Amino acid sequence: MDRTSIIKVIALMVTGFGIGIDFTGALILVPAIENSFDADITSTQWVLNIYALFFAMTMVAGGRMGDMFGHRKMMLIGLSIFLFSSVMCFLSPCLDFLILSRALQGIGAGCVWPCALAFGATKIAKPEQRALVMGMILAGVTSGNVFGPLISGAAVSFGDWRLFFLANVIFSTISMITALILMEREKQHKQGEHLDIAGMVLLSLAVLLLLYGLDVGADWGWASPPLLMVFFVSAVLFLSFPIIEKRVKEPLLLPQMMQNREFLITLGLNMFNVSAAFVGLLYFPQYMQKVLGWSVFHSALGLAPLTLLLAIGSIVSGTLYNDFGPKRLLFWGYLIATVGALSIVVMPAGLGYFQILPGMAMIGLGATLTVGPSGTAAVSAVKPERAGLVGGLSFMTHLVYGAISVAFATAIMYATSLSSLGKQLAVDGIKMSEADQRAINGGTLTTDSAKAVMAKLTPAETEQVKTAIASAFDSGMNMAFVFAAISVSVGMILATMLDEEKLRKVES
Repeated sequence: MDRTSIIKVIALMVTGFGIGIDFTGALILVPAIENSFDADITSTQWVLNIYALFFAMTMVAGGRMGDMFGHRKMMLIGLSIFLFSSVMCFLSPCLDFLILSRALQGIGAGCVWPCALAFGATKIAKPEQRALVMGMILAGVTSGNVFGPLISGAAVSFGDWRLFFLANVIFSTISMITALILMEREKQHKQGEHLDIAGMVLLSLAVLLLLYGLDVGADWGWASPPLLMVFFVSAVLFLSFPIIEKRVKEPLLLPQMMQNREFLITLGLNMFNVSAAFVGLLYFPQYMQKVLGWSVFHSALGLAPLTLLLAIGSIVSGTLYNDFGPKRLLFWGYLIATVGALSIVVMPAGLGYFQILPGMAMIGLGATLTVGPSGTAAVSAVKPERAGLVGGLSFMTHLVYGAISVAFATAIMYATSLSSLGKQLAVDGIKMSEADQRAINGGTLTTDSAKAVMAKLTPAETEQVKTAIASAFDSGMNMAFVFAAISVSVGMILATMLDEEKLRKVES
């Protein structure tokens, strides 16, 4: 690449960095947010899930509008939305307001990300450099994933988790300036495009209802009629999606794509690689804070084996793509991630940090070998003018399934830990109401509700309850990783089915 192209790639990496810090940084703030708003993990998971969902569902529209009106223009619009919503997050007076602000952040990021990928793939990179450029842009995001937790830790150390969102304001401002200066306006755009609003709204509602059902299931009862109705409506919407898509002029998945077996496999490979990584990013910091007693900043440092591998690996996988091809990289990546998730389950709890360290490293390495190559394979399968659309589609499947994975894992974790806590308290002879058990389940004992429960106990009972909570959290986390391992293993099967020779252009 020439000097000008390198500078442009660096500018896109800075944009990706700002998005990257937002994702992992917000995850590590979960215990602090629980304390601030007196909430539990099933509520605070929405800080992650609502962002991922709106990010995912906006990406397709953002990518297509970038193809229609210019990727530079859509990047600037998205960065403006991201900047405004970051200020809203900083000012959040309650959890609902924060969740709403995070949804708006997701919309802004969803406009920026596919256009950044498309701009890099079509306006900067030559065909033989595409994998390297994609890897470098992804490295910007994953570098942000590394520094996001450290910025969160620093914010909490200064006394207010809201300070973290000022970093979003700073980096989105820098990204807007670099885009204005370095990114030239495109003069030719895709003509005759239409947005599939009906499909996006239908799919969003289906996913949102599924996530909501998984959130309230423990409170409503998994067999309660209202909850079953929520799941039923979600299923109906999911089943209606392909019917609606046949009737719209420009569906999310064009007929040419739907008829290409290899392209559909690459979309599946963009999905399942996220399960272990998302679950790990949510629960590893909580394990370090709630079970090991580490500070937010120390748990951010403890997360480095995962985040550093994600950052370094994005460039490495980009350079390996042309040499080894996507099939081998994806198979070995999925295999390593599956083994890593299972290692969390089988490692003895008494090892402390070393219970999660090997799995953390393997999950990071597995994600490294799958995230970039699966996205590159999908984008490379279409003509350049469809790069924005397919970039949005590939990451849409990535993030939607990531949100679903976290919701399933959290539901499993919460139910398992609550059951384990009740059994351990019964063994210890401590009588506690179900409502009080729910208040302390999950390990955050500094909320007002948890403090009220713990105040009823004697000093000896307090120590027994703390031990029971830590053990229950570990049991719940293990079951969450059982789900993650099963999910990732599906991707390993898909990788064996991929035929690289047939992975061709999906449009004539």
